[in-house]
Amino acid sequence: MSYVPPHLRNSAAGKTTTTPTINSKGADHFSSKHTSRIPSLEKSSNGYSNSARRSSLNYSLPNTVAVPDPVFPHWKPSERVLRLKSEQIEEIRLRLNVDVNVSPGSCPAPSPIESFPDMCLDASVMKDIEKHGYTAPTSIQAQAMPVALSGRDLLGCAETGSGKTAAFSIPMIQHCLAQQPLQCGDGPLALVLAPTRELAQQIEKEVTAFSMSLDSFKNAIVVGGTNISEQRSELRAGVHIVVATPGRLIDHLQQGNTSLSRIAFVVLDEADRMLDMGFEPQIREVMRNLSVKHQTLLFSATMPAEIEALAQDYLTNPVRIKVGKVSSPTANVSQTLEKVPENDKIDRLLDLLVEEAAQAEKSGHPFPLTIVFVERKTKCDEVAEALTQQGLLATALHGGRSQNEREAALRDFRHGPINILVATDVASRGLDVTGVAHVINLDLPKTMEDYVHRIGRTGRAGSTGRATSFYTDRDMYLVAQIRRAIADIGSGNDVTIAMGKTARRKEREAAAAEKEARSELSKLSLVGSTVNVEDKYRHMIAPSMIKKEGAADDAWDD
Repeated sequence: MSYVPPHLRNSAAGKTTTTPTINSKGADHFSSKHTSRIPSLEKSSNGYSNSARRSSLNYSLPNTVAVPDPVFPHWKPSERVLRLKSEQIEEIRLRLNVDVNVSPGSCPAPSPIESFPDMCLDASVMKDIEKHGYTAPTSIQAQAMPVALSGRDLLGCAETGSGKTAAFSIPMIQHCLAQQPLQCGDGPLALVLAPTRELAQQIEKEVTAFSMSLDSFKNAIVVGGTNISEQRSELRAGVHIVVATPGRLIDHLQQGNTSLSRIAFVVLDEADRMLDMGFEPQIREVMRNLSVKHQTLLFSATMPAEIEALAQDYLTNPVRIKVGKVSSPTANVSQTLEKVPENDKIDRLLDLLVEEAAQAEKSGHPFPLTIVFVERKTKCDEVAEALTQQGLLATALHGGRSQNEREAALRDFRHGPINILVATDVASRGLDVTGVAHVINLDLPKTMEDYVHRIGRTGRAGSTGRATSFYTDRDMYLVAQIRRAIADIGSGNDVTIAMGKTARRKEREAAAAEKEARSELSKLSLVGSTVNVEDKYRHMIAPSMIKKEGAADDAWDD
């Protein structure tokens, strides 16, 4: 039976206390201070539009309060690592597929380290690494962790599923352990900024996992869509690490709920995504108000001009680390393109997934974890409902759902019983779910970069995966790019994709020009006119429509 959209169904059917000082090593003792050390700041009525007013705000403790200087201990790896020769270091990087660059005149980057014991970490942290099931560092961890532990700024670029969260979480915890005891009202010792609630939750979960054995070590997650009063209480009580989305962090700073005074370790994760979402003013506001002595780690899936500018402004002689072929379709994802009329997309999706369910049942295997990407929130709910009516276990994830609903959807998808997640692009980045076997683009995104991030939800950490994309005539510009990328991967060539807001704007302009050209060609074909066609559009035009170059006006190409 054909799927009937919801709007057609009717017709188709006929108080003050002593405050504890929190020792990051685990010991609690108490201070007799009775007043909060956090300054009260009044929020600007102009929001973020008045840069002059923003820059005048001070998110530090009052001058009368003494703030301990941050500690950057001299870290050394094991003697075995220290004895490595330069040619051995390069051999390790080659094996790990890691590219490392430093600014001219800077010290060489620390050697990559292929075992956690050789990193000489705190015993409690090592215990949690083992408990977490980590046996050896991934490529990004092997190189980024020594850089972070040495106190250097870092600009990291790694493909999805590479383990970069642990690469900054473990050194960040190690940094906090070296600091003087944290007192209530001080504000955190370390900060991670992330673009979305889901990514922030994943990071906070990872940070918690690697600090489980540390008594009284506290983390807080500060994101929108949740109770701000609970976050306020946590921040005022004192935490070592805050994982936040930029907008909500600024809210807490302006309300005087926390301070940036003691932060000396900052991570900007998925920085390109944060810029895409318009968080650059908030990021710069935070970075401007940090203490002079701090270490910054910036991770980005892409390196457009906007990220380079941010790094230039806020990183000091960073070590640049690139792992793998960043932001290109990966060779271990099998990609399929299928042309489907817009009105038939949901029916085709139902056919595809019902057939997969039957095959899984016949073979005795569980239904493969699948993410279906759609363009709009309303369609997201509609598709999830249609799949459920077919007996499939599906749920929706989009920005219109409450935080509790989004958390429940992700929990059910990760741990069962749900095996199909229907999502908007809120899930295209940062969502790390082990074992996603199939990504389906019911609606293709607007740009190649977004396509790469979507299909990057499968085939992670060396596993294989599938990507199926439905397309219509309006998607032909992107489809041509995808086909070229698939061909390049098949022939073993590197795939280069322009990234960043400027590149995406040009891509959208080119797609609009292509659409206009197609429209004009369609009109001309009705009157039998000839037309010259640019090379980049020739793959879309019937041969009989293209005028042969250099030939007479009435000569046609076969």
